[in-house]
Amino acid sequence: MRAYSAEEVRQRLAFFPEWQYSQGALVREYEFGDFLEAWSFLSRVALLAERHNHHPEIWNVYNKVRLRWNTHEAGGITERDFTLVEEVDRAYAAITRAHSK
Repeated sequence: MRAYSAEEVRQRLAFFPEWQYSQGALVREYEFGDFLEAWSFLSRVALLAERHNHHPEIWNVYNKVRLRWNTHEAGGITERDFTLVEEVDRAYAAITRAHSK
């Protein structure tokens, strides 16, 4: 599994504008209406991470969640990280859509 160069990461991030490339990882903070909504999202993230056997660093304070993803074995960002970025963004959209009704 090949790690992307910093320039390749920046080019790919054009498709994920909410994500940042920071200290060798992809990072995004999500905000929810309350703790329960945030926890619902984290449950989905956990299931996705297990399915792909690729686990993020997670921070949660009340209604805020921050995820940090990189591929340790490759020493950087790989396609695997972008796959999870896309899937967790879809999970976020589903959670926020469901809770806004």
